[in-house]
Amino acid sequence: MTDPDITIVSDLFSQYRELMPSVPYWPRVIAVTGALGSGKTEWVLNLALGFASLREKVTIADIDIINPYFCIRQVAEKLEKKGFRIITTPENAKWSDMSVVSPKVSRALAEDDGRLLLDIGGDAEGALALKQFEPDITKAGYLLILVVNSFRPQTSTVAGIEKMLKKMESICGLSVGALVSNSHLMAETEAEDCVNGLENVLDAGRKLDLPVLFAGVDPRLYGEAESIMESRGISVPLWPVARYMMLPWEDGAMWSRGETGD
Repeated sequence: MTDPDITIVSDLFSQYRELMPSVPYWPRVIAVTGALGSGKTEWVLNLALGFASLREKVTIADIDIINPYFCIRQVAEKLEKKGFRIITTPENAKWSDMSVVSPKVSRALAEDDGRLLLDIGGDAEGALALKQFEPDITKAGYLLILVVNSFRPQTSTVAGIEKMLKKMESICGLSVGALVSNSHLMAETEAEDCVNGLENVLDAGRKLDLPVLFAGVDPRLYGEAESIMESRGISVPLWPVARYMMLPWEDGAMWSRGETGD
């Protein structure tokens, strides 16, 4: 999507509402992680929209201490205007590279006040940020999702996915419970790329005995990707991923751009 807007998201809302029940049980706390370039923050936002489509109250907590420039805090104000509760790094450290996480996260974990989504950095340091909340997350009940882009070097093979997953689990003390395939090549992505990447993630899921919840695809490629999956006998739910985070050279990604009045 080169110029997403609120109309596109409204059109996708009904699809999200149908997709969310494909996961038999969603615990109250959903933690999402992934390597740099996996699109894990986009998935946090898309899942937030999915829960919102079911009329749930959603809190999004930014505990990504790895990259302060492509994370929830970039779009926090606009997300709040859309009705989401947002927890980010304290203001005086908001754009620093310091490993600071808001104490409000602990309170949100203790509260039984709607759905809580955690945006987690995807390397060893990010797993350490998660470690401090491990007792509270375990007590609340959680699902830790690893978002995989099969076109990133560290997750291009089953062995690479397994290595990253095991390292994160050993550091944070939590267990990854599911995978999401978000295989893409940015603007160069074709439908077959999404499906080929998904097959790699499915192989990893079989090796690790983990479900693959969704396969992400640009909404423009949805129909073509669906046909390819059907021809290969793949039945993973296909999720049309709406983009919200803006890269420095891009213009117009929703909630990252200037105010438009909607």
